Amino acid sequence: MNEEIMMNEEIMQDVKEQLVGALDYDQAAKGVLSQKKVLAYILKRTVPEFESASLDDIANIYIEGTPEVSTVPVSKDKTNAVRHALERQDTPKIKGAQNEDNSITEGSIVFDILFRAKAPETNELITLIINVEAQKRLNPKKKTGDTYPLLKRAVYYASRLISSQKGTEFTNSDYDKIKKVYTIWICMEAPQGKSAINRYQLKEQHLLHRYKEPCQNYDLMGIIFVYLGNSKVKDQLINLLDLMFKSSKNANEKITALHNDFGIDLTQEGEGDLKLMCNLGEGLYEDGLMKGKLESALEMLKDGVDLDKVAKYTKLSLSIIKELAKQNKLI
Repeated sequence: MNEEIMMNEEIMQDVKEQLVGALDYDQAAKGVLSQKKVLAYILKRTVPEFESASLDDIANIYIEGTPEVSTVPVSKDKTNAVRHALERQDTPKIKGAQNEDNSITEGSIVFDILFRAKAPETNELITLIINVEAQKRLNPKKKTGDTYPLLKRAVYYASRLISSQKGTEFTNSDYDKIKKVYTIWICMEAPQGKSAINRYQLKEQHLLHRYKEPCQNYDLMGIIFVYLGNSKVKDQLINLLDLMFKSSKNANEKITALHNDFGIDLTQEGEGDLKLMCNLGEGLYEDGLMKGKLESALEMLKDGVDLDKVAKYTKLSLSIIKELAKQNKLI
């Protein structure tokens, strides 16, 4: 009994350590993604307004300011906080942020990175959020255990960015002052393992006659999904994100490749985030190996393989194999 309690305590401690590591990795990833030159690659490849601009101009001229980190509510109930945060964007780099939209009536959500950029041709301000989605499933689980389409969540986030503008960008019925928004999702897994970039926008359709409304009156919301697959493709953005998040290179090799291949020189803080990501990534990889070993062990136990042989084949201790068998009522 004491041995079982000790094993459960060890398992709980491992779970806690893995959770802390995952959260630290997540925050470091946002820090790296929020480097202006990295954001420039994302905007140039995915947002039509920036496709003709140079990477340097996007990074140094069009991207504005520095949002606060983990302190900004973006809500229709606390809308002034958004305006004040965006007004404070007066430094040359962008920090990764968990920007919370904590509307009293609509519930709480978190934006990973929130910033503004000027459209090169019109000089109009665009509000953008970038979310990093590390889940393997493109249909994440709800608290009830059921799943939901990630795309619907993206539509909701974009809608909140629009609705939160009342009282900040416009008041009363001045809807002509609504600013365009984009929500961009970086997904670490791809459908069928193939890298892809999808964009969703409002479009006009003529069902009777042909009255053409100026597109700036309805083209106010864009949703973009960037999926990172397992094979190499001829796409600069995919290759950049693959280098940062999926490559087996160490931190120094990645820093060198970012400079040589992409012209990106990380800030000192950005290098620190990248090194933390690489160190934690090794630990998360090792956790994944452990999970794989446990799954293999369980399958062998279900097939009636002897405990000693399961321990030998999986290179796990006999005590762990026994505990696994007990928990699954196999002995």
